[in-house]
This record gives sequence, C-alpha cells and structure tokens, in this order.
Amino acid sequence: MTQITSSTNFDLPALHVLQNEIDAILKDAEIHLRDFYDDNNQAHLLMDSAQAFLQLAKVFDLIYFDGAALLANYLAKTYTKLNQSSVNGEEVDEALMIDVSEAIMLLDRYVEFVLLKETLEPALLLPIINKLREHLGQPTIDLQSLQQNSRCVVIHQPQDNFISLDSLDLDKKTLIDTYRLGLCTLLAHQNTALNDKAREKIQGMADVCQTIAKKTDVLFWQAAAVFTKNITQEMPLNHVKQRILIYIEQQLCSYLPTEDRRFAKMVSFARHKDSDFDALSREKYTINQLDQARFAQMHGFLFGPDHQITTTLNSLIQEDLESIKQQIDSYVRAEGRDMADDLSTPNIAQNIVKLSKALSLLKMPEASNALIDTAKQVNNWQSPNLEELDASLDKLMIAENAAIYMAKSHTPGALRLPIHNHRISLHQLDAAYEALVREAKINLSSIATELNNYLASSEPNSNLLKDTPEMIRQISGAMAFLRLPIISKQLKRLADKLEFDLLEKLNDLEKPQIIKIAESWADILVAADIQLENFTNNHPISKQAIIAGERGISHLLTV
Repeated sequence: MTQITSSTNFDLPALHVLQNEIDAILKDAEIHLRDFYDDNNQAHLLMDSAQAFLQLAKVFDLIYFDGAALLANYLAKTYTKLNQSSVNGEEVDEALMIDVSEAIMLLDRYVEFVLLKETLEPALLLPIINKLREHLGQPTIDLQSLQQNSRCVVIHQPQDNFISLDSLDLDKKTLIDTYRLGLCTLLAHQNTALNDKAREKIQGMADVCQTIAKKTDVLFWQAAAVFTKNITQEMPLNHVKQRILIYIEQQLCSYLPTEDRRFAKMVSFARHKDSDFDALSREKYTINQLDQARFAQMHGFLFGPDHQITTTLNSLIQEDLESIKQQIDSYVRAEGRDMADDLSTPNIAQNIVKLSKALSLLKMPEASNALIDTAKQVNNWQSPNLEELDASLDKLMIAENAAIYMAKSHTPGALRLPIHNHRISLHQLDAAYEALVREAKINLSSIATELNNYLASSEPNSNLLKDTPEMIRQISGAMAFLRLPIISKQLKRLADKLEFDLLEKLNDLEKPQIIKIAESWADILVAADIQLENFTNNHPISKQAIIAGERGISHLLTV
C-alpha cells in the first residue's frame, strides 16, 4: 500500500512515543479478558483495563487521534459492563466478549496502520464501534455523524487544495510585501496597544488573503481568508496561530510543501471561526474523506498481516536462504569428493523450489521467479564456475531483499530511505546504516568529552578542541547520507564557525561567555544525537531538536 499524502493536525510524533505504552495496555486488556473467561472471580481485573482505556482515550483526545479515542472509550464501557454482569451473577455474554476481543485487535492494527501510513481514517473503526454501542444498548452512528464530531482535520492530497500565486493573475510582489508588512506589525504588537496605523497594516494582511480567495476557490486560500479575518480581535495570538500566519507568508512564495501540519491547523481554526466555512469545507473539499478504492485498501490492511507476523516470516525466509547458501558453499567445497545426499544439486534445487512456492503464496512474484531460475541453474550444474555461482547468489539476494522489504513495509518508519539500486543487499545496507550511526555517536561522545575537559581545565586552551571541527564534519556527512539534511547543515555550519574564528576567540573570552558558547554548542550536539536515536528507532524527525539546534547555531554565529 503506497504512502498517503495528507495534511493533518494529528500529533504523529506523540503516537510514536506512546506506542510501547499502548501495546502494554492492549496486551494487559487481552490477558484480563482471557482470565475472566476462564475464571469469573477474576472480574475485578476488567476494571483495571477499563480505567486504562479511559486514560488512553483522554490521551488520544489530546493528540487528536479521533476514532481511536472513541473506540477506547467504548472499550472502557464494555469492560465495565462485563464486570457488572459478573457482580450481578449474570451469565457471561460470549458475543460481547468476541466483539471486545475483535475491538482490541482492530485498535492495535489501527495504531500500527496510522504509524505506518502517517494518516488517519476513523471510518475504518466505525463498524466495530457500532458493534460495541449495540451491546451497550445505544443506537448506531453513521459516517456523517462521526466526521462532524471529529476534532481532527485530515486533508487528503493537500497539493490539490493549494495553488501558487504564480498561477493567478495577481501582482505577486505587492501582495507579498503587503502581507509581510502586516505580519511584522502584528508580531511586533503582541503585547502593546494598536494604533490606527498598525491596525491598517494588519488589515492589509487580511485583505491579501481575501484578494487571493476571490481569485480561486482552493481550500488553502479560502481557509487563509477566514483565518486572517478580524485577526486583531484575537490578539495577543498564541504561538500556534503565529506560526500559521508565518506559514501563510511562506506559501505566498510557495516555499514549503502543503503536507505541513499548519495547513490542517489553519483549516481547523477557520472551521471553528466560521460556521459557513465549516459547512462548505465538509461538502466541497476532501477533508476527512477518502475515495472508496483507497478506503477498501485501508480496510484490507486492518485484517492483513501485522508487523509481528511479517517480521517472523522474514526471519524464517532468511533462515531458509542462509541454509541454501550453506548447501551451495558445501557443494562447491566438496566438488570431486564424496558428499552427502543432501548436497546433491537436485536436492539443493528442490529446497530452492520449496522456498519459491512460499514466496509465491506471499505474493512476491519477482523473488519467486528468481528462485525458480536459480533452481534450474543449480539442477544443471556439473562444475559451476565463478560466474555461475555469482549469478545464483544474485538471484538469492532478490529473494532476500523481497522478504526484508515485506517486513519493513509493515514496520512504521522503516522505509524512510529510498532504494535507488534494487541489486544492493538491503541486509548489508542496514548494516552500513547501523555502523554509520554507531560511529557518529562515538564521535559525538568524543566531542562532548573534549568540550567537558576544556571547561574543567584550570587553564582552558582552545588547542584542546582543535580536532573537533573535523569530527563534526564527519558526523555532518553521516547525517547527509542518512537523509537528515537539516541537522547535517547545522553541524557543517558549526564546524565552519569553529574553524573560522570561534576556537581562536575562546582564548580571549571570559568564563561566563565561554559557558554560554558551550551550552549552544551542546544544544547542537544533543539535537544530532536525538535525530540519530530517532533514526535507529524508526521515529519521525524531532522538530523540537531541530529548533534547539537552530537556536544554538544562531547564537554561535553572532559571537
């Protein structure tokens, strides 16, 4: 299933952080349900899970994880109902227990799906939510009601809901200058009274959005017009709204991708601000809506193999491949001498065919066909030369890569790096990434140690730090290879600044100034370490770490 392009106010990084805790809650809930089924005296355990689900629902609400929050609430209610039935001496409602068990499984799969595809589709959970509502004696809810009560905004294909000023017959420069003047005025008067001149400039910013909205009906500019309307009445603005205004300015110049979360946040604010826009956005634009083909594909995913299954399958396939490689190696080494029956070429070919059939069942046709070709080649071997051996190993690598890719495609965050050469071993590539991260972390630790030694020295001398610029450049190169360009550039700028004049200036500065420089330096190093940790754990890039690093480098450049 391909990655889905969307913009949403849902907090995906928070869900990554919560994943282990969610897994623990769901596993405990399954155990408590099973224990209750085996022994009614264990009913009190159900209330532990009910409380855990209530807390989970509140956390899901905080990160705008709609659908999942609603399902967690109903799981809490059904667990409470099961416990109450036991207290009242009623028979166990097996139909309810089956549906509760299914709900837990679907919530687990839905969390994995959202982490994997980085988009929401609460409608996937509607059937199981309605099943639980029926058990609770509540009427079913329809898709429209679910969408209307949604706090989360998901804009599928946001690029289709934006148009550049270059495509409109407007005076782009004048609009940008007017908007920037109004934005600067607004940001400068957050905590001061506005005079008429300042109000006029800020109104000019809103007029720019209105002008564009009259020229095009795309969602972005319609939402921007509503968001900026009467904006002075909302001052002082919180940081979220300020960042949205800055995002609008950036989009006047088409600087950033439309997948930015601020697009969805702007639409959310606009919908709450103007009921007419809210109704229009639901009817006209692709907000919280998905075409039926894509929805069916998503629905199939929920009932397909999960991360645990694909990881296990990959391990089994790799074991079979390794066994075949060892058989081939033993056959080549034993050539011309007596060998065991299992090392005969027909036997090796038969093992390859068996694995080929397994890959065919797993819908890996290219890998399966490659193994069939290999089996035919091996079966005809007499005295295989080096080229024939290399050809067979290349075919086996296709199967190896296919199995690894299958597992990665069900592992959230694992497919962030594009593969341009499909003849490269993914296993070796992963090993290279791991080695690169390990060496980068060692360098970071060494730099931190040298910086600490410098600060602890009774007579600090910048010569103690002379090797650090080159070490930082090495880390910067590793970051670039790992496709972490922002932190890579921050590290390069740090190395250039240190080498250009900062190390030399340290000898002339007072201790308090040196400590401030060291703190900014440390911020950049910590930001890099966080990004490496996130890469290792398949987590998204930390925007907070990027901001901290940018703040650190900005301070150092002013020294």
